[in-house]
Amino acid sequence: MRFGPLDTIILSLYLVIVAFIGFRVGRKEKETTRDYFLAGSRLPWFAIGFSMVASSISTEQFIGEVGFAYSHGLAVVNWEWLNFPALSFLIWLFVPFYIRGKITTMPEFLERRFGLAPRTIFAILTILTYTIVNLALVLYGGGLALNYIFNIPVWFWVVLLVAVTGAYTVYGGLTSVVWTDVFQAILLLCGGLTIFGIGIHKVGWDSMLSTGDRAHLILPANHPAVPWPALIALALSTNIWYFCTNQYINQRVLGAKDEWHAKMGVVFSGFLGIFLGLSVAFPGLIAYALNPNLSDPNQAYPFLITELLPPVLQGLLLAALVSAIMSTISSLVNSTATVFTIDIYQRFSKNQRSEKHFVRVGQFAGAGVLLLGMVCVPLVQLWEHIFAYVQEVWILLAGPTVAVYLVGILWRKATNTAATITMALSFPLSVIPFVQKIYPFLPDPISNIFVLGVFVLIGSLILMVIISIFSKSESYEKIKDLYFKKSMFRLPPEVAGLRKRWYQRIGVWWVVYVAIFIMIYIILW
Repeated sequence: MRFGPLDTIILSLYLVIVAFIGFRVGRKEKETTRDYFLAGSRLPWFAIGFSMVASSISTEQFIGEVGFAYSHGLAVVNWEWLNFPALSFLIWLFVPFYIRGKITTMPEFLERRFGLAPRTIFAILTILTYTIVNLALVLYGGGLALNYIFNIPVWFWVVLLVAVTGAYTVYGGLTSVVWTDVFQAILLLCGGLTIFGIGIHKVGWDSMLSTGDRAHLILPANHPAVPWPALIALALSTNIWYFCTNQYINQRVLGAKDEWHAKMGVVFSGFLGIFLGLSVAFPGLIAYALNPNLSDPNQAYPFLITELLPPVLQGLLLAALVSAIMSTISSLVNSTATVFTIDIYQRFSKNQRSEKHFVRVGQFAGAGVLLLGMVCVPLVQLWEHIFAYVQEVWILLAGPTVAVYLVGILWRKATNTAATITMALSFPLSVIPFVQKIYPFLPDPISNIFVLGVFVLIGSLILMVIISIFSKSESYEKIKDLYFKKSMFRLPPEVAGLRKRWYQRIGVWWVVYVAIFIMIYIILW
């Protein structure tokens, strides 16, 4: 290792800067739950876009996705580039409901549309998955990468990440999370693109892509890891769930100044996704071109840092890696605390409590989430690829949630009973990847969890429709503003009046954004 004293100074300085930003912007008085959990609805579009990227990128990408690309090639970049259908759903279908309804949490919307039972089920699922799956993965992956570089035990880094990130997150709420994310997103994108640029210069584009399956975005249906049916499930199930119904992604959208800022923030995050793919998937291909014999593919990114970069840049790139870890930890903690406080504690609290009381509950919940996430870290070690761990669990959880949200928004006759039963399927489905990993029991082709995810999505949609047909729906008056109408495509008059010029129109930038990705897929198919 060439990691020297100057690199250590740079990394330490980064930690100090992030903590300073977090405490500085979070110092404002947090009188209400909206101040603490939604930044007082004051977030501008660029902060939303950067924060969405920073929150979605962590060790599952910089460690897991790079490792997955090292093993399987270019197709892994679909996890970053095949987001444009889901982000389009979010912009045109979901954001109007969330902003106009002043939604605080994703489960809250389900109660307004269907009733208390689906809200409670989804809240419990959110808390469990964010803690057991997401947070445990981020902590373990971060500790693993830092262990590789410093040769200090994984658990030391897990505890340090929890202490530093948890301090400003619990103190400042979403305001601290978002503005530290802006700084961290810029750093992690610059770091990833630096690796990409130096790596391409060293190995060349053709050598990086290699030959055969490794050179294609779309792979055959019988590919053992990334068959093309898995990408259908990714685009229409996991990604819609992740970007349209996911609290820790959408919480910054819910905190937007208005609907224009919310939508433009999503579009901006989509444009950043172009560079994100270059930053977190292509380095895996570069690492394979440099050394196809790494014993652990999860070490591909730390390997690149130590192999490609001069000593001074190693500290900056390591800071970018740590920024990816910390930004996701802070988002997960804040969002899980929000769901627990608003959807569980406040909803079932029998006594009248002050807003400050609920803020304190959220702070204590955040601390509890961090501790529980640490306890669940050993589960991640069951998977060879930590990227596969989170994706295999998510793909089965996504189907029922996507079915409930989409059918509920697009079809007036969707019922509470259908939503409750469909959502409850998530509990047994979430166990399948763990059982399959220990005692394989699924036959081909559904032994590939991603392929199984396609059937789960289709089955959930059918179940939602059939049960709705045979159960009683809510009265029209009660839900008339909770399913889609053409007027949702347009901004409210008071917002649209302020954004009349062509370059301020959401539709213009959305068309450009989608066209770019269509061209990318035509070229790299």
